[in-house]
Amino acid sequence: MSKPEDKGVVCVTGAAGGIGVVLVRRLLEEGYGVSAWDREAGPLGDVSHERLSFEALDVRDGAAMSAAAQRAQERFGDLYGLVSLAGIYRAQPFLEIDDATFDLHFSVNLKGSLLAAQAVLPFMRARNAGSIVLFSSTMARTGGMNSAAYSATKGGILGLMRSMALDVARDNIRVNAVSPAIADTAMPRANLDPVKFAARADANPMKRIGTPLDMAEAALFLLDRENSFMTGQDLRVSGGANLF
Repeated sequence: MSKPEDKGVVCVTGAAGGIGVVLVRRLLEEGYGVSAWDREAGPLGDVSHERLSFEALDVRDGAAMSAAAQRAQERFGDLYGLVSLAGIYRAQPFLEIDDATFDLHFSVNLKGSLLAAQAVLPFMRARNAGSIVLFSSTMARTGGMNSAAYSATKGGILGLMRSMALDVARDNIRVNAVSPAIADTAMPRANLDPVKFAARADANPMKRIGTPLDMAEAALFLLDRENSFMTGQDLRVSGGANLF
């Protein structure tokens, strides 16, 4: 891993979620400054660190994220990274998906990642360095029952990531994605009863469910400067499930 003195600030959307809180803590441990973005602080209210700031905002508000990125750079120094975690999932049969449901998934999951990247890219281009990590899902490839809106927007993340990677490669900015399989966070637990949740663990080749730390470590790997020639890639963190 890079040395702490070489690191700048990383902006994290969806920072108060299950993966987000773990990632924020790990970033701080690794010597990054963190600008944590979410609608409410939630568990982040218990995290105190001189290199951490919280911004109450919605990822559908590009202007708010641009202003937050500016404040992060002014407070902590060079803005180096973005991890786009903010997302929603609403289980709904395909024929029951209405405009409001689809538009909400699109505006948070896909457009929110676009707007967050647009907010940080000017600062990265000014330094000719940076790393952006978007969060997709293995359901971008497999689909899922009652998950069409979510799967479609997560598939869109992969197309966005690859195109952005090509657009900014000459600026020495890398763009990659993490695609988790099911992880032990509030979202799947709210949509699966305990029996089905346990069955998903049993069906996995590694016989367990992914943890927030598994996903956070994948994001840290993609952020690290030592991966200087890795861009446009989708890192599937699935315990061996959905290999193709």
